[in-house]
Amino acid sequence: MSCQRCKELYARVRRAQTVSDSGSHPSTLELAYMVNLEYSIEMSHDCLHKIPESRKATIKVKDMVEYLDERNWELCTRTKNKGFTCSSFINHPAKRLVIVHRGTQLTNFLQLKADIRIALNLITSSIVAAADWHTLQSILNNTLKLDEGTRRFVRNDYSVTITGHSLGGWLAELCTLLRKHPAFFPVDPRGKFSFGNDTMLDMNQANDLHCVAFDSPGANAVLTRLKEDPGWLNGGPRDVEIVLQTLDITVYLANRNLVNWCGTHVGTVKTIDVMSSASFFTRYFNPIASHGMEGILAYFQNNSNA
Repeated sequence: MSCQRCKELYARVRRAQTVSDSGSHPSTLELAYMVNLEYSIEMSHDCLHKIPESRKATIKVKDMVEYLDERNWELCTRTKNKGFTCSSFINHPAKRLVIVHRGTQLTNFLQLKADIRIALNLITSSIVAAADWHTLQSILNNTLKLDEGTRRFVRNDYSVTITGHSLGGWLAELCTLLRKHPAFFPVDPRGKFSFGNDTMLDMNQANDLHCVAFDSPGANAVLTRLKEDPGWLNGGPRDVEIVLQTLDITVYLANRNLVNWCGTHVGTVKTIDVMSSASFFTRYFNPIASHGMEGILAYFQNNSNA
């Protein structure tokens, strides 16, 4: 059951008027809060206010939740499948949905295996299918409405942003491709579902997603892998090369490290300095020091217009 603070939030959201820029995308700072918080969300948490504090964290869960509460963000769909975890946040007054793919946790063997496969350019269709499944669940649960004229379920007017850190960012970029161009999906066709009341859901309808990735490996491995193994995605190398240029993807790269140095990136790439106050040794001799999401969130807290 949702807690009292959730009930108060729901009541405030119901009273709130639709904001003037509804349907636009959230700020990068808002996304950074969600991505950082995703590492603490478990399937047993039915609201953000029940997430326990982590002793190792420097940015408190309480502060992150309060920031999102103040801006009318609610936790909605959570999924966990084949080692991958994903959470969604929805803002009804602003008509915005955010899908967050979790990055690598060192205790998760399947995530580590996926990271290694990305580094070695050995992506499998099962990794693609698992990531796309999470994204599809969030879209189906939160952004569909029934068109009474055609009796088909279609997208509502909520904007959809997909994001993630590290492996999660790479998965978000991949899903941006698969959602806009479902024909590239490598597994069995999803098809159409008809319901008894003459309504229909087309699982292959395209979705334009806004993607923001934080310090991810280079997603151009999608294209490279396709050239080596045309069966990995449906379509030809030139087809994917063209559509990759049309995707709405922004990648924020921290100071060079072992993760963001892996592969080439797609979309708009922006570099951020998260090591300005680090020691000389940490800055130049720790190969993963700049990769942590807490440091990236701290950067955007101090540079909210970045």
